[in-house]
Amino acid sequence: MRSQVRAFTMFDYLYRLRIKANYIDDELFSQGPEKDSDAEEFTTRMQSIVAATLLVHELRLGKLLGPRWVLNQADGWLQRNAARSTAHGLAARRQLLANA
Repeated sequence: MRSQVRAFTMFDYLYRLRIKANYIDDELFSQGPEKDSDAEEFTTRMQSIVAATLLVHELRLGKLLGPRWVLNQADGWLQRNAARSTAHGLAARRQLLANA
């Protein structure tokens, strides 16, 4: 039975959200989840997925264009866009990029 079900990706999820929001049921966005903790957990997990996706692309750019180029771009962006914390975003990924 399980072999007959195809793998689902983040794109499938986002597509379903779009279809529900635009055409069928907007309560998902207008009313939100039943518990605040569900919304917080969803946000945290989405941030992790986005950060991982960005890291993969940044590492790939490092292989294609060179790690120095990626670090220069990252440093330039960080200088123009002061981060509140180094625990999140590009500031958190910078050390990983430097070690790649």
